Amino acid sequence: MRGYPSWSRQERRDDGAPTVRTVRSRGHTISYEDTGTGEPVVLIPGYTMSAADWRDCGYVDGLATARRVISVDPLGHGLSDKPRDPAAYPWPDVASDIVAAMDSAGIERAAVWGYSRGADLAGVVASNFPDRVTALILGGQDLTWVPPEPAPWALALAEGDWLPFWDLYAMPDEDRRYCAKVGNARALGAVHIGARSSGYAIDLSRITAPALVYCGGNDDPDEVTRTADALGVELQVLPGLDHSDAFSPVGGGTGTLEAVLPLVHAHLERNGP
Repeated sequence: MRGYPSWSRQERRDDGAPTVRTVRSRGHTISYEDTGTGEPVVLIPGYTMSAADWRDCGYVDGLATARRVISVDPLGHGLSDKPRDPAAYPWPDVASDIVAAMDSAGIERAAVWGYSRGADLAGVVASNFPDRVTALILGGQDLTWVPPEPAPWALALAEGDWLPFWDLYAMPDEDRRYCAKVGNARALGAVHIGARSSGYAIDLSRITAPALVYCGGNDDPDEVTRTADALGVELQVLPGLDHSDAFSPVGGGTGTLEAVLPLVHAHLERNGP
């Protein structure tokens, strides 16, 4: 996963702050941002990311001109609760938290867009709650894999040790400071361990929502193609972008949004309610 995670070097914006709401799900508090009006789209961030990253990187502004945007902090991330027990984090349970946020927002059906680990969760939502998803957008992730055993760096995180995770991705100092500031190492370790230990694999055959699947050309197109093929769509490749660049304008420049948002707008227009 090259380039991970330079989106964290975005400046945190304080202009036009969105409405932040919470909902209780499975005994945990789940936070989500609520912006704009119109047909809804739900955004799910990746591992170590938060709902605010979608806003800081320009996606919310790019969508909220015509749509209601619900950006959810999955359990263990952002402003949501951060339990340290891996038993809190099997994918189906975390996906049910996303649906609880939709219920709280009064949204019966919505387009769902996830990036990286958020794409895994978006896929689980679409698989387990097909009647709730009008369109599906999956960025930078292969959903066909079966989770292996927890990684050593995650076991270290669960003990409060960031270093193996930072070293794994050769993270620069600014990213390390960001992770330590906004993340909880033990909770993030539990996030990974809980998902891997459950052995849960996404049943893509249950997904009925029309899908858009994309990734950076310098990421892992051969792997992500497996998901596109399973969903019967053509993988959209963003040339010259790695895993981080395909989300964040920091590495890819404003061209990232210029490449991604037209694909998404077209997909939503074709497949909206």
